[in-house]
Amino acid sequence: MTSLDRLLGGGLLFCDALFHDLNDVPPTARWRYEHRVDDRLVGVLDGVVSDGVLTSGHSAPFGGVDLVRDDPVLEDVVGLVAGARASMVACGLRSVRVRCRPAEYSPAEPMIEYALLSAGYTVEHCDLNQYVDLRRLAPDGDPMTLLGKKRARDVRADLRLPFRLDEVVSAADLAVCSSILDANRAAHGRPAGLPLEYLDRARRALPDRVRPYVLSFDGRPVAAAVVYRVLDDVDLLVAWGDAGDHGLQRSPMNLLAHRLLERSIATGARLLDLGPSSEKDGTPNFGLAHFKRSVGAAPGTRKVLVASLS
Repeated sequence: MTSLDRLLGGGLLFCDALFHDLNDVPPTARWRYEHRVDDRLVGVLDGVVSDGVLTSGHSAPFGGVDLVRDDPVLEDVVGLVAGARASMVACGLRSVRVRCRPAEYSPAEPMIEYALLSAGYTVEHCDLNQYVDLRRLAPDGDPMTLLGKKRARDVRADLRLPFRLDEVVSAADLAVCSSILDANRAAHGRPAGLPLEYLDRARRALPDRVRPYVLSFDGRPVAAAVVYRVLDDVDLLVAWGDAGDHGLQRSPMNLLAHRLLERSIATGARLLDLGPSSEKDGTPNFGLAHFKRSVGAAPGTRKVLVASLS
């Protein structure tokens, strides 16, 4: 690709060769289709092949189609989907699974979904996804205005206390971050998340895009988070949680959410994607959905679309 072919937001992190390198995907398993019209790049569909099945969003929350323009004409998007299918068939693939990114990532996402559905893809899974649109704030606006009344009151109280959010820079701090997240998942009966070794490799390989954080109270770690910059201007909250023994009057998650919003705003993000508020089987997590709504998040969906190629 030339500089004139630059994909929206620089292209999705999870479709980047560096991300596949991080996950030790062999070159022979990587698949990439570039759709061009009169030598003009329209977009790209990237994925990984295993046992004859292509997954776009391999070892990742999602993948999907990357476009050059956020306002493509319908013919170009339909042509990309058709061309990708023809390429998959030519490669002898049996089926395809596209873990679609949320519709809010670009104005073109609904058109991409339409093109896939009209080409015979079906919905295998759907999550409730919640995100904070940081463009709702006026220039130099106060992110506190994004919060619900009770949440804003609690955050204002916590801002007067000796809390501090730090981006992880040392191996020791990363171990603290990882241990808090692991313990939080275990306390909620969830399987282990990203291993410490993987997080360490990820932040070294992608230092500008993988950002672990630790929230401390008076020098004592009480909560942690991992945020990925998945596009030039979109942050994805990959993991977060508090220490079960934090001993505080209120959950530190209120302040953690607020501080992460501030960090995303300060680093030029237009969206902070807080991720799914549904379980692995798609059933809603009402408590999580309510909490995210109270910190300024709006609802959306995240779908997995599948198609047989036979």
